Amino acid sequence: MKLEISASQRPSHDTSHDRLCVLRDAHRTLIALADGVDSRVAAQAAAARTVTELGRCFRNGVLPEDPRGWEMLLEGIDHAVLGDPDAGETSALVMLVQQGVVMGASVGDSLAYVIHTGGEAQPLSRGERRRPRIGTGLAAPFGFGPVQLDGRLITRRAARYDARELPTALAACRPAEDSASLGQSW
Repeated sequence: MKLEISASQRPSHDTSHDRLCVLRDAHRTLIALADGVDSRVAAQAAAARTVTELGRCFRNGVLPEDPRGWEMLLEGIDHAVLGDPDAGETSALVMLVQQGVVMGASVGDSLAYVIHTGGEAQPLSRGERRRPRIGTGLAAPFGFGPVQLDGRLITRRAARYDARELPTALAACRPAEDSASLGQSW
C-alpha cells in the first residue's frame, strides 16, 4: 500500500491553536491532530500537549491494538492536560495506519473519513460532539476501526467543516486507483 500525504488548507488567520504530527516508521503511520478551543495560549498548550503525548506513545512503541484502547489513551491524555495549569481545552483526532487498515479515536468535532476506491464515503469519527473536550477531565473519546484503507483518508478540522460541504468535498476527493492518501482539509 502506498500512503501519500498531502495538505490542503483554506486561508485563515486563526490557525495558531492547531497542532499536527505525522510520524512514520517502516510499518505504520501515526496521524495526530488537535484543535485548541480558541487562539489563547492555554488552548495552544492543550493542543501541543495532546499531540506531543500521542507522538511519545508512537516513539515508545506503546500503541493500542483496538478502538477501546485508543479511547483509553485519549482519556489518559485528557487527565494529563487537565493537570497542566498552563493548558486549556482541545479536540483531538488520532489515527494509526498499519497493514492497510486505519484505527484510532477522536474527541470533539474534528472529522475523519475514508473515501473508498469505489467512491463511497465511510465516516470514521463522529465529528459532531463539541464537548467535553480534552482538558476537562470528562472527555468521552469515540474509537473507530479497524477500517480497510482502500482509498483516501480525509481529515477536516471542525472549524472549517460545514455539513452542507461534505458531498462537495467527497466528490472532489476521488482517489487515485493505486494509492491511498491522507488529505488534510482544514
